Amino acid sequence: MIILLPILLPLLAALPLGLLGSPRQGAIANAGLTALVFGLTLLVFWAPGAGLVRADRLGLIFGALTGFVGLTTALANIAYVRGAAPRLSVRRWRVYHAMCQVVLGSVLLGLYADNIGLLWAALEGATIAATLGVSLPRTPSALEAGWKYFILGGVGIGLALFGTMLVYLAAQPALGPGFGAMSFSALSAHAAHMDGTLLTLAFVFILFGYGTKAALVPLHGWLPDAYAEGPVPLTTMLSGLILNVALIAILRFRHLLQANFTAGGGAMAPGPFLLTLGLASILLTAFSLTRRRDARRFFGFSSIEQSGITAVAFGVGGAWAIFGGLLHMVLQTLIKSALFQGLIRAAELRGSTAPGHYGFSHLRGLFHANKYVAWGLGGCMFALTGLPPSGLFVSEFIIVSQTIQRAPWASLPLGLGLMLCAIAILRQFGPLLFGPAPPRTKPGATPMVTHLVALHLAIMVAIAFFMPPVVAHMLLGLTGRLQ
Repeated sequence: MIILLPILLPLLAALPLGLLGSPRQGAIANAGLTALVFGLTLLVFWAPGAGLVRADRLGLIFGALTGFVGLTTALANIAYVRGAAPRLSVRRWRVYHAMCQVVLGSVLLGLYADNIGLLWAALEGATIAATLGVSLPRTPSALEAGWKYFILGGVGIGLALFGTMLVYLAAQPALGPGFGAMSFSALSAHAAHMDGTLLTLAFVFILFGYGTKAALVPLHGWLPDAYAEGPVPLTTMLSGLILNVALIAILRFRHLLQANFTAGGGAMAPGPFLLTLGLASILLTAFSLTRRRDARRFFGFSSIEQSGITAVAFGVGGAWAIFGGLLHMVLQTLIKSALFQGLIRAAELRGSTAPGHYGFSHLRGLFHANKYVAWGLGGCMFALTGLPPSGLFVSEFIIVSQTIQRAPWASLPLGLGLMLCAIAILRQFGPLLFGPAPPRTKPGATPMVTHLVALHLAIMVAIAFFMPPVVAHMLLGLTGRLQ
C-alpha cells in the first residue's frame, strides 16, 4: 500500500543513518530521504489506504505539510551540520540524523492512523526520538532539558494511554470488543451510543495527556528548554510537527465527546475544558515573553501561545471556529519552521550556532550583517504577531469573531493575551533587525536558507489570502464533520 511507504521509509532508513556515514553524508542522505517522503505524501492523496492506516482529509493535508516542512528543514540542516560538525562526535551526528527520520515517520504514522492505539504508539515513538535528539549535546543544560522532556512527556503519554483505554471501554455498548472499537471512523459513526460518563472521563485524561505533547498549560514546561538546548533543525520539527499531531488527536477525541453530548448520550460538552487550557496557555505566554532574552526560548513560549489559540478555537466549536483553528495550525507551522531556519543563519552570522548563542543581544543588528537574512527573520517574527499582512491575521480574525459570537466571556482574555503577545514580539523586532550590531560584525553571504524562509512566507500568504479552492474545500469539508 502506498500510504505505508512515507511511514516505513524514514523508520527503516533510520538504522543505516545511525550506523554509517560522516556528518555531511548523513545530512545529504537525510535531505534525499525527506524529499522522497514528501513526494510520497503527495501520492497518498490518490491512494489514502484502508484499515488501521487510512488517511482522511485531515491526515492528507497535514501529511503533505509535514513532508514539506521536513524537506525544507532537511535542506537547511545541510548548512547547519557544516558549521556545527565539530561540536558533536561522528557517532552522535549519526544518532541525530536517525532520530530526525524516526520523528518524521512517527509523525506521519500518527497523522494517518485510524486506530486510537496506533496513534498513541506513534506519539510515543516521536517522544523517545525527540528526547534522544534534544539531549545529544550532553551538556548539563541539554541533559536537563532531555530529562524534563522525557519525564513530562512520559507523564503525558501515560495519561493519554489511560484515556485511550477508557475510550475503548466507552465504545463497548455501541461496538463491542475488537478493533472496531478502536477505529476513529467507527467511533465517530457510533459516538452517540457510547457511554457518555466514561467518555467524559477519558477525554479529561486525553486532554492532559496529548495536551502535554501540544505544550498546553500546565504541562508545558518541557518546551522552552527543549527548544533552547536541542539541535535547531530538530527543534523545527518539534515546533511544527509533533505539536500538530497532538492537537489533531485532541480534535478527533473532542469530536467524539461533542457528538455524544449533542445526542444526549450523557457526556459533558468539551468546550469548557479546551477553552480553559487554551486561555491559560495564551495568558501564561503573554506574561512570560517579556522576560525571555534567549531567542529560542522566546519562540518556544510563542509556540505555547499558538497551541493555546488552536485549543480556544476547538473549544469554541462550530464549523468556522474549527476551520480557523486548522488554518491557524497550517499557517503557524509554515511560519515557525521558517523562523527557526532563519535563526540558524542569523547565529552563523555571529559565528556559532551552539546553544547559548541565540540571545537577542547577541543577534541584534542583523541588517548590518545581511539584509536578506534580516528581512526573512523579521518577516517571520512580524507574521507571528497576527497583524496584517500576516496570514495569522486571517485565522485569528476568524477565531476571535467566533469567540465573540459563541463564547463572549472568553473574548476579553483572548484579546488581551493576543495583544500582549504581539507587543512582546514587536519589542524585539526593531533591535534585532536595526539595532547596533555587536563589535566586529562583518557582512555575510546569502545562503539557500534565506530562499527557503521566503518560500515559506510566500506560501503562508497565498494560503491565507488567496486560498486555493482545493484547500478550502478540504478544510471546510473537515469542519462540517468535526464540529
